[in-house]
Amino acid sequence: MKESGYKNIYFSLVKKANLDKIKHILNEAGYYNEDTVEEIEYEEKDNLSYFSLTVDSSEHLRRGAYALLDGIFIEINSIVRQWEGLFYLPILITRKITNEKLKAFISPVMLKEHELHHLQFIIEHIDRYPGYIEDSMRYNAGSCTYANIEKSIEFEVNKLFSFELPAIIADYEKGERTYSLYDDGLVSIATSNDKNEFVQYSLAQYIVELRLAYMSKFVEKKTEISDFIAKEVNKQGEKRFGENTMSKISMVLFKFILLAKNKGKHFEIEDSYV
Repeated sequence: MKESGYKNIYFSLVKKANLDKIKHILNEAGYYNEDTVEEIEYEEKDNLSYFSLTVDSSEHLRRGAYALLDGIFIEINSIVRQWEGLFYLPILITRKITNEKLKAFISPVMLKEHELHHLQFIIEHIDRYPGYIEDSMRYNAGSCTYANIEKSIEFEVNKLFSFELPAIIADYEKGERTYSLYDDGLVSIATSNDKNEFVQYSLAQYIVELRLAYMSKFVEKKTEISDFIAKEVNKQGEKRFGENTMSKISMVLFKFILLAKNKGKHFEIEDSYV
């Protein structure tokens, strides 16, 4: 039974005074290793408090990512008694940029702002729809079964349109114009001043990653997965992009790939830095 809303509980929990207690819970639950847990810090910006972790490898991030929110599920009743059951706690993970070539086109500040934008949306969303926590445990791409894959895809695509899309738009409005393409040790960088195309390309990248995540999990179901994702993207994207959203963003993705390859700036990097 949850006697108080998620937002109130989040800000009651995410305080500097509770950091050591959170670390103890994470160690007891087996999240990360003890050395990693010890590196977690408390931060606050613009009245938004959060726990953060800085790492120097891609171990806790998806391939190519330098910042993300890692949503974990923990019991917090020992700290905040008004909440019973598992609590969804996002931790902001940022990866140090150790390759000098990457510093030319990766902005740690912008990446962090992007994830904090997500965090604000997530807090408000779960406060309105507390069932998100159970849905996330059941339907996230890493935990779903093939029996509920369509529900899982619906859930994950909804996350992209609900959380990712507003953050991408905010990136553009703050001045972000760069997009990148990684291909076999070569990063190609280009820019776009077309807001709609920039947004569609950025969203397309996340959809490609989502598609690959499902295909690696269900290797015999590639065709079905592609069809399920296209159907859901078209359904959820119609209000924002009109009919046939999947085709539109696929064309933009293809266009930007060609532009990056033919007219972009190119950097050779080792695979370990992706």
